[in-house]
Order: sequence, then structure tokens, then C-alpha cells
Amino acid sequence: MPRTTIDIDPTVLRELKARGRQEGKTLGRIASELLTSALSTSRPEPVPPFRWTARPMGARIDLEDKEAVRRALDEG
Repeated sequence: MPRTTIDIDPTVLRELKARGRQEGKTLGRIASELLTSALSTSRPEPVPPFRWTARPMGARIDLEDKEAVRRALDEG
């Protein structure tokens, strides 16, 4: 496994070491597992492109028929 050096906040380092002791794992193994988990869940799903749909709706009321308009307004 490749080795590297990173700067870790002292509080985070203490937590990593404590977890390593609890789980019986090395600091590198604990850090790798946590980073793998964080990296796999932090990628947002791609947003599908917006698709505009237009359809003729047709008139539901003849606007020239005053009684039909009045009935529709009274029902609503």
C-alpha cells in the first residue's frame, strides 16, 4: 500500500487513534476506511436535464358563453 504524509487536526488524530484501539486496527487502516466511506457518499447524483413538455390543453369553457363562465366560477 502506498505511503503518504498528511496534516491532521490534533483532535481528529486523537479520535482516529482511539477508534483504532477500540477496533484493533492501525491508524492507516482506520483513516483509509473512513475516507473511503466519505468519498463514496459525497458524490451527488447527476441531475437529469430539464425537459419541457408542452401539450395543447384545449378549452374547458367557452368564454363567449356567459352562463358557462358563471357556472365554472360558482363551482370553483
